[in-house]
Amino acid sequence: MTVHDGQSAAGEPIVPSVVIDFPRPRSLPSHRYQDLTITVERFSGTLVVVVDGEVDLCTAPMLHDVLEASLTLTPQRVVVDLSLVRFLNTAGVQVLLDAHRRATPGTDVRLVATTRATLLPLRLTRADERLVVHTSRAAAIAAPRWAAADTG
Repeated sequence: MTVHDGQSAAGEPIVPSVVIDFPRPRSLPSHRYQDLTITVERFSGTLVVVVDGEVDLCTAPMLHDVLEASLTLTPQRVVVDLSLVRFLNTAGVQVLLDAHRRATPGTDVRLVATTRATLLPLRLTRADERLVVHTSRAAAIAAPRWAAADTG
């Protein structure tokens, strides 16, 4: 914590301000392909894979590669945050289901889906019945291990 106190150049008192430094998540490299950006962040035993853009036939292999690399690190939980995804087709849904199947018994895979662009494909393919889907990243990270999803 840093506290600043003193006077301005004009001699007026400066109101003390407090700056609190929170630990920031350790970011791993970002991956970018045309209309898709994927960023991986580490929060102790949890990896958060933030997906931004369109997940379709062309970009789904990149998501597959990032999820596979994340699973090889054997975290306690992988949270795939789809809240910034503007389009998700069956190729992307298949990648998510595949990651869920490939997770080791000690790894819990969660999704964050907040928009129609992601919730509708998950519901239409009934993937939401096999995957744990949360309405916020905080809920997905904080949920007890193997707990049911919060459907909002």
